[in-house]
Amino acid sequence: MTELTDDLMKQLHFISKASNQYMHQNKQRLTGQQRVLSILNLEDNLSQSYLQEVLDLRPSSLAELLKKLEDKGDITRSEAPDDKRIKRVSLTDQGRKAAQENASFKDADVTEKFFEGLSDVDQQQLKDNLEKISAGWDDEFKQQADSFVDPMDRFEAMQKMRDDIMAKYGDNFEDMSPEDMKAMRKEMKEKMSKMGIHHHGPMMGGMHHMRGCGPRGMGHADFRFGNMF
Repeated sequence: MTELTDDLMKQLHFISKASNQYMHQNKQRLTGQQRVLSILNLEDNLSQSYLQEVLDLRPSSLAELLKKLEDKGDITRSEAPDDKRIKRVSLTDQGRKAAQENASFKDADVTEKFFEGLSDVDQQQLKDNLEKISAGWDDEFKQQADSFVDPMDRFEAMQKMRDDIMAKYGDNFEDMSPEDMKAMRKEMKEKMSKMGIHHHGPMMGGMHHMRGCGPRGMGHADFRFGNMF
């Protein structure tokens, strides 16, 4: 089967390069700077270390991206009031406008056109077979594959995880028992580990500085994963 699998690998490589070029030509592929703006447009005032996790970048690479955006006037960086070692990144009005312009380029029909050679049934079968490929990888390569996930998809998955956690445990940390707090921290760490996010430092750092809460609590509207690193 070596010849067949070699041919399959060549076809996958060809389609992968073609799809990237196709998305780029149709302005559907975001640059590194555009990804930063898009993430901050969804949730502003995130820590620099959190952006590094989401974007899966080296600290030096992210620092270079942020410096360019700051020089252009699209973002500002500031020290967290509770811990000056933490740098928070926020959009300026100019940066938010740029992020919204990037979003306006998205065209729902673009991906459909790329797969016009396949019927709906063919497309579903292809999707199922591609999922079978990744399901068959060994655990070591599956962990490496976490870095292949699009940063925007990773960020949206983390937002969903946050909402699921809040729905399960509630949004009033002030009234949470030590046992529930411990269980929530454990579940959050496990979920983040499964998504390939291995953070360092306290899970709940900075929580008591969120507005509208007591010394150990915070409201759902103010809860951001970026404040936890």
